[in-house]
Amino acid sequence: MLIKILLIEKDEHIAQKIISLLEPMDHIVICGCGTSWGDSIELIESEEPHIVLLELNLNEDHGVTLSANLKKRYPQLHIIVYTGYDYAPFFNQLIESGVSGMLTKSASATELAELLTAVMHGKTVIPLHLFQQIKLHRSEHDKHYWEIDLTPTEQHILELIYKRYTNALIAKKVHLSESSVEKYLRKIYDKLRVRNKIEAIERMQQDQSFRPVSQHYKL
Repeated sequence: MLIKILLIEKDEHIAQKIISLLEPMDHIVICGCGTSWGDSIELIESEEPHIVLLELNLNEDHGVTLSANLKKRYPQLHIIVYTGYDYAPFFNQLIESGVSGMLTKSASATELAELLTAVMHGKTVIPLHLFQQIKLHRSEHDKHYWEIDLTPTEQHILELIYKRYTNALIAKKVHLSESSVEKYLRKIYDKLRVRNKIEAIERMQQDQSFRPVSQHYKL
C-alpha cells in the first residue's frame, strides 16, 4: 500500500532533507510541500494525501491551531507533528486537535517509517516517557461501582442489597436500626447516582462482567 505524504514545512532546505529521507522508501510517495495554510489546502484538495507531516513552528499559525483547523476541514486526514521543537508542552492540545502522532526530526528514518505505517493501520507510536504520563480521565458517573468511595458499612449493605435483603433483614444483619439503614441507603444511592434499590442492583449487574460483587466485597 502506497502512503501519500504532504509536508507542511516553512524551511525549504529542511523540507528537502525530509524528502531525501523518505524518497528511498518504496511505499512512500511525497505529493508536495506547503508552507502556509493557503497552499497546503490547495495541495490537499488536489493531491488527496493520506498523511500530513506538520512542523509546529510555522510563520503564520502555530501547528496546534493549524492541525485543529485541518482536522475540522478534513476529518479523514492523518496529521503527524514532525518537528524540530519540543512538542511535549503541547501534547494534550495536539491530542485534542486530532493529530495521529508526534515525532521529533531527530528521530531516525526507521522510526519515522514505523510511525507512518502504524498510523495507516489505525495505531500510533508514543515515546515511553510520554506514555507513562498519560492518565485516563473519567467523570465520577463513569466509574464502576467498586471504584466509588464506599465505607465498609456501606459496602456491606450494598452486598445485602444485591442479595435482595429487605431493610428489616439488613438492619438485623448489620446491627442497626431500620431508620439508620435508610440513611445509609440514601448515602449509597447518592454515591452510585441511582434512586433506589432496583437501580442500585442494575448498576452492579451492568458492571458484573468486569468484577463480580462477591469477589470485591469479602464479608
